Amino acid sequence: MSDNNKTYKLKSLSLIESNFRREAEIDFSTEIDNEVDIDIQHTLISNDVIITLQVDLIGKYKRKKLFRFTTKYLGVFEIGNEEILPVEKFVEANGPAIIYPFIREHIAGTSLKAGMKPVLLPPVNFIKLSLDNKAKKALSK
Repeated sequence: MSDNNKTYKLKSLSLIESNFRREAEIDFSTEIDNEVDIDIQHTLISNDVIITLQVDLIGKYKRKKLFRFTTKYLGVFEIGNEEILPVEKFVEANGPAIIYPFIREHIAGTSLKAGMKPVLLPPVNFIKLSLDNKAKKALSK
């Protein structure tokens, strides 16, 4: 596949992993710190790009883990022929940005069902995240 700019169409979106655990007793009047880790993987197959987006979220009070979510979605995008955006940029930012709201909703809904206040993930600037990841990789070489 060439490096030409392309268009993309979401063909399917699937929840492929969902794990949740919480402590039985949580004092929600205390300030809970949320640690969020985002992992993006992609594969090109024929005229499709497959993106997996995993979010790991740990809620802590001081050093004690109060709850943990691991959520992974898989999106399959059809690559079109119109020149709009290079594949590399799409898989690093645009594709994950399309998938992320579904993860946010899943975590918020699960936290409500677990008797907690809704856990609302913050918006993510995937362009900045991509640039930060590239900088980390360059420094580690």
